[in-house]
Amino acid sequence: MNHTIRFSSSRNNPPLRPLAVLLTGLIACLFCLRNPLFYDMAPGFDASLFAVMGKMWSEGGVLYRDMIDIKGPMIFALDALGYRLDGFRGIWLLELVLCWLGLLASWQAFNQLGLSFQARLGAMLAVLALYGTRYYYGNMTEDWTFHLALIAQWAFLTLLLDKEFRWWPALVAGLTFAIVAWMRANNGALWGAWYLTLFLFWCLREQWRDALLLLISSLLGLALVGGPLHGYFQHHQLLAEFKYYAFDIFFEGSYGNGFSVYVGAVGLLRTGLIMLLPAFVLLMMSRRQEWHLPALFATLFGVLFTLIANSVSGHVFDHYDVLYLQLGLLPLACLLDRSERQSDLMGLFCISLVVLTASWLLAQQLVFGWSNKEWSLDRVSEVLGTSLLWALPVLILLPLWRAWDVRSATPWLASLAMLALMINNAWEGSQKGRPFNVAAQVRVDRILAETTPRDKIWVDAIQPQYYLWTDRQPASAYLFFSNVNPPYDVRERVLQDLQRQQPKFIIAKPEKLAEGLKPASPPSTQAFYRYLQDNYSEVDPGLYRRH
Repeated sequence: MNHTIRFSSSRNNPPLRPLAVLLTGLIACLFCLRNPLFYDMAPGFDASLFAVMGKMWSEGGVLYRDMIDIKGPMIFALDALGYRLDGFRGIWLLELVLCWLGLLASWQAFNQLGLSFQARLGAMLAVLALYGTRYYYGNMTEDWTFHLALIAQWAFLTLLLDKEFRWWPALVAGLTFAIVAWMRANNGALWGAWYLTLFLFWCLREQWRDALLLLISSLLGLALVGGPLHGYFQHHQLLAEFKYYAFDIFFEGSYGNGFSVYVGAVGLLRTGLIMLLPAFVLLMMSRRQEWHLPALFATLFGVLFTLIANSVSGHVFDHYDVLYLQLGLLPLACLLDRSERQSDLMGLFCISLVVLTASWLLAQQLVFGWSNKEWSLDRVSEVLGTSLLWALPVLILLPLWRAWDVRSATPWLASLAMLALMINNAWEGSQKGRPFNVAAQVRVDRILAETTPRDKIWVDAIQPQYYLWTDRQPASAYLFFSNVNPPYDVRERVLQDLQRQQPKFIIAKPEKLAEGLKPASPPSTQAFYRYLQDNYSEVDPGLYRRH
C-alpha cells in the first residue's frame, strides 16, 4: 500500500479513432431500440406522461398552466425539442444522440486513463445489458441523466488529468449539471460528487484560482439554463407555480413515505455496485497513480449522495437504481483492466468480484424474474439474499481463470454474451408499449376513427399511454396527482377543465364510476362521476362518448 504516487507531465490524449465513433454509435443504437417510442408505441407510465407534456409544450401549451406534473421543466423541454424534430420518434432520436455522445465520451475518457480496449468495451456492454434488461423505459429522467452523466464524467476526468481548470470541459460539466438539476435535482449526485472532489483536490494543492473558477463554472451552467426558464415563467406570470411543482411540493410532506436509508441503498444492492466497491477501493489505493484517489473519492461521494437522494422519496422504484449504474461504469472498467493485465492475487480478487456480481445479478433474474412495479423491502431482502446463495458456488470455477488462455478469452466471451443480450433487448422493445389488451386497442381504434388531431380526450386512470397511442391532447392540465396531496382539490379542478374543454371521449373504468357515485365518496368525486354519467354514454367497455 506504500507506493509512491506517479505524476505524469501531461494528460494522455489519444486521438478519437473512427472505429470508436462507429462502435459506440452501433452500441447506442442497439440499446435505444428497446425504447417503444421508436416503434410509435408508448413507453412506461412516467415516460409517456413526459412525452405528452413535451408535445403539448411544442404545440403552444404553457408549462405549469396548461399541463402540470411534479418535475422540473427540463424533462419537458427535452421532449418538446424532440417532438418538434419528428413527433414522438423525434424524442427517441434526441435520446439516441445523447446516448451515443455519452458512450463516446466515456470511451475517450477511459482511453485517457489508459484502460484497455477490452475493459472499455466489456464495461460498457455489461452496464448497458443490465440497464436494458431491467431498467430501461426510455424517456425517463433517469435515462436522460445516465447519458448526460457519461458526458460529464469525461469532462471531470479531463479536468482531473489536466491538473488545472479549463473552460471547455468545465462548461460541458456545468451545462449537463444544469440540465439535470432543472429536471430533477435528486439526479445530480454524480455532479455533486465530482465538483466536491475536484474543488477539494485543487484546494489541497493550493490551486485557489482553479477551485474558484470551477465553482463559478457550475453556477454559470445553472444560470445559462435557468435564466431562460426564469424568463419564460416570469413572462407567463407562473414563477410561483414553477417553484411549487418543480421543488416545493417535495418538501411539504405531500410526497413519499419518509426518509429511509435502506430504501436509498436498494439500488446500490440491486445493481451489484456494492460488490464491486471493495476491489475498486483496494485497487485505487494500491496502484497510486495521480488520478486514482480523486476518482475513488468521487465514486464514493457519488454513492453517498445517491444513497441520500434515493432515501428521501421512501419509494422502491426500479428506475431509481439507474442513478447507481452511471457510478458503476468506471469501477467495472478498472477492475476488468486490472484482471486482464495481471493474474496475481489482486487480479484474481478483481475478477472474482466481477464474476460473483454477474452471477448474483443473473441469479436474481433467472430465479425471481423482474418486476417494474414498486417493491416492498421484504421482497428486496428475499430476492437479494436468496440470489446470493445461488451465486456463491460460481467462485469454485475461478482458479480456471488463472490459466492464460482462459483469462485472455474471458473478456471476449463475456462481451459476446452481453451483445447477444442487448440484441434480445432490442427485439423485446419492438413488442413493448402496445395497447394493454384487445379492449384497449378497441378504444384506441375508435378514438382515432371518430376524432381529429385537434379534438381532446380524457383518461380517468393512471394510463397516459392512451394519449400517445391516439396522438390526442388531454382535456385537463392535471395529468397525474395520485401520489401527491397538493393544497387543493385536484378532482374539482379536473372537472372544471372538462366542463370547459368538453372532450369527445373519456376513458374510465365502470367500477370506478359506480364507486365514485356512492354517498361515501368525497363530494368532488361524486360531482365528477355524475358529470360523466349525465353527459357521456358508454360506447365500448370503459370508453364514454359525449352525447
